[in-house]
Amino acid sequence: MKELLHHIYDFLVTHDFPTLLESSRKLEWSQVARSYYTWLVALPILIFLIWTKKFKIITAIASFMLFLLLVQKTIAPAGDTLSLSDLFTFLGGAMALIGINIYLLFVRQ
Repeated sequence: MKELLHHIYDFLVTHDFPTLLESSRKLEWSQVARSYYTWLVALPILIFLIWTKKFKIITAIASFMLFLLLVQKTIAPAGDTLSLSDLFTFLGGAMALIGINIYLLFVRQ
């Protein structure tokens, strides 16, 4: 566990926030969905989470993926300005995700 946290820390130290935004912008969801490795890893994990009824973890993973999609579609590339409509779309989507997570993870137990 300590090694995993050390690898995550090293990754975050070497990649600053604009680099992470750019790599998330370059992510092709259709290629990820077509990859056998994605399904080889994701399907057993999803089956295990459903089998053990860990719906909060499934909700958190889905919210993270939706947030990545929201960032990819609304945040402007480095050097460009962010339009007002994209800013409102990002804020509205982020508030909706936060509200859904608060409701599903804390209010409804």
